[in-house]
Amino acid sequence: MSWDSPPLVLKRRAAGAPAIAYRILRPQGSAAVSVLMAHGYFENMKRYREVIERWNAQGILVAIYDLRGHGLSEGPRGYISRFEEYIDDAQDVLGELAKDDAWKALDPPMLFGHSLGGLISIHTALRTPDKIGGLALSSPYLSLAQELPGLKLVVGKLLSRFVPSISLASDLDGSDCTHDLAIARAYDHDPMNFKKANVRWFTETAKGQEQALAQAAKLNVPMFCLQAGDDKVTKPAATERFMERVSSVDRQYLRLPGLYHEVLNELDRATWIDKFAAALLGWRPRSIDPKTEA
Repeated sequence: MSWDSPPLVLKRRAAGAPAIAYRILRPQGSAAVSVLMAHGYFENMKRYREVIERWNAQGILVAIYDLRGHGLSEGPRGYISRFEEYIDDAQDVLGELAKDDAWKALDPPMLFGHSLGGLISIHTALRTPDKIGGLALSSPYLSLAQELPGLKLVVGKLLSRFVPSISLASDLDGSDCTHDLAIARAYDHDPMNFKKANVRWFTETAKGQEQALAQAAKLNVPMFCLQAGDDKVTKPAATERFMERVSSVDRQYLRLPGLYHEVLNELDRATWIDKFAAALLGWRPRSIDPKTEA
């Protein structure tokens, strides 16, 4: 499908679950691996067009979806009642993708997640590690870059409990995420990107962060992580702690000095897009030669 065509929509799900918009972008030739992409908070799947087109050119079959409450997916903007809803959505999308012949032929799929999408991808791999071929992360949202004052945290928890629908204005600008001013401006003026952070979302993702760090040792799938060194959104030290705790033998972690949060939107993004492609292609399933099978 092309970016100009309407997205696919996953509707038939658990009672009350919002419809999820997604796309499958295919290489012109045969595909070597498949990957499901999850974007970050405040954004939408169309922001990954350049990444996906570059990956397609290298033989990677890509599926990407708008998180609930984002982009073309249904749901109150930026809202979740439980962090697990994100994981349920990812599992539902993977289940729908398994009906696609080309996707099914490349089983098991890889996961890629940026920021919040990275946290979601970590939990998706934790829930069904035997169904994931590898985990690629870009500046995963494992901790806020700036510590919040204690009073603000207390107020946020109270609002989350008693008035969960409230959203507060975010100070995040495109220029906090990338040095590329054209991309920063496009981010700030994209009508699909909302500008307020929901209080329930904040407390629920905080729980997800704690759980990810606590359960990191359970992960043993291949992993590749690029962390922006000058990240103004997430804390690099938290990503480093997480990567130190995982049990994966095949794991690579690079902290990139001078780069802002959106590594794949930086001025030298082609380098990092291709680094991820190399990792994903390196995890491709190897067919068993019957002559050498024990």
